[in-house]
Amino acid sequence: MHHILDEETTLTARGNGVYSRPVSTVFWNMQSAFGGWALALAMEAVKAHAHPESELSSVNAIFLEAIGAGEIFVEVHTLSQRKRTGFFRVEMHKGGLEGDLLFSADFVLSQRPETRLAYTATMPDIAAPDKAAALAFPPGTGPRWFGHYDQRIAVGKPFTVQENPASAVWMREGDGRPLDSKGLVAMSDVPMPRSFFLHDTLVFSSTVSYSLYNFATESELQAIGNAHVLVESDSEYVRKGTADQRARIWSQTGSLLAVTSQIAFFRE
Repeated sequence: MHHILDEETTLTARGNGVYSRPVSTVFWNMQSAFGGWALALAMEAVKAHAHPESELSSVNAIFLEAIGAGEIFVEVHTLSQRKRTGFFRVEMHKGGLEGDLLFSADFVLSQRPETRLAYTATMPDIAAPDKAAALAFPPGTGPRWFGHYDQRIAVGKPFTVQENPASAVWMREGDGRPLDSKGLVAMSDVPMPRSFFLHDTLVFSSTVSYSLYNFATESELQAIGNAHVLVESDSEYVRKGTADQRARIWSQTGSLLAVTSQIAFFRE
């Protein structure tokens, strides 16, 4: 079965760790490509260079410029490939390797052994997906990529003035695609900007710096299939054109899959 995210992250190999493809208009934001698509595309490129048994541990990315329409070139640098851990840098350029640098991300992939020490945070008590309301933008205002995700909001109400910008949303890919690390990376950027939960009008923002720390193995993600996962998001600071966002991603069985944070700039 074909899935939209896989179709929109296919790459043409150019040799020496270089790939290219057109910027996806399917995962289009308001004026440029969706950041989650760029992260998933970078993950796809890294997989071709990492040890086949290694799994995603972390991503740290910066968005230097908007990823506009046209062809982009993706270059993977292997910084270090050790027995258990690989370090990679992915850069995206506009039109060719001599073009403007749009995006850069550092990936760590590793083989993680079992240990006797075992601690994890506890999942909050949240209404089940079938008890939560569908999440949507006001008619005619949402980005194109938003429609590719089935989202049900259990905590928070966007486009209202809340005391704090917390939210909890159940989400999954809308075409039935089973979860994997590429899908998880894309999904980590799906939460609405925190400004949407502090104002009754749309105050859009642009992510400039992003981090994700992944705890789930591919087999654990595979077991989730296309079931909803919970993305619990909040912020410490939304003012002076700057907003931070942190999120925890949970399985329905209470496993903490990943945590993520980012900083974004906004204009009123």
